[in-house]
Amino acid sequence: MQRNVALGIQNFSKLRENNYFYIDKTRFIKELWERGDDITLITRPRRLGKTLMLDMVKKFFSPEYSGRCDLFEELSIWNEKKYRELQGTIPVIFLSFANIKELSFSAVKYNICSLLTRLYSQYSFIVSSKILNKNETRQFNSVSRDMSLEKAKESLSCLAEYITHYYNKMPIILIDEYDTPMQEAWIHRYWEDKANFFMDFSTLHLKQIL
Repeated sequence: MQRNVALGIQNFSKLRENNYFYIDKTRFIKELWERGDDITLITRPRRLGKTLMLDMVKKFFSPEYSGRCDLFEELSIWNEKKYRELQGTIPVIFLSFANIKELSFSAVKYNICSLLTRLYSQYSFIVSSKILNKNETRQFNSVSRDMSLEKAKESLSCLAEYITHYYNKMPIILIDEYDTPMQEAWIHRYWEDKANFFMDFSTLHLKQIL
């Protein structure tokens, strides 16, 4: 049966649910999992479909998509029982810096804080579960658009710890378009501030995909 080739779609589930033409890249999930690296950096080539591939990884592992076998049936990853059982069992944090394109570091800092605030709101159920202690709950609730630079630096690491407590599993962290704000920092001459921020922000002892 002929399938439509839908252009510009970066949402894996949208492609699969609408039966659009899709080149099976699910073997990347197996390669990623079995390689066992703490950090994987994907840089080139451009227009490879990295954003779509990261969305695929998210929807394979995340408990939010537990039971969504329909997204992966008939794809290569579904041929192995091990991976059928793994689907939907690992928490995933997904961040995209695609829209962090500012003329100053202060604007970048505000937008990153806004991004982190929205990310935290997705996990408000962790606070409701009462598994965090008072200090952790205070830190969780203090994440906001106007939080300090130091608090922003530690926020992703803290969230990863809270998610680990809740699921009893370390999350996979997917960071897309990590280089976009760095390019803007170089062009608009606030490189040193941006580089120092990202150096601290990215220091995590977790499995990460950039």
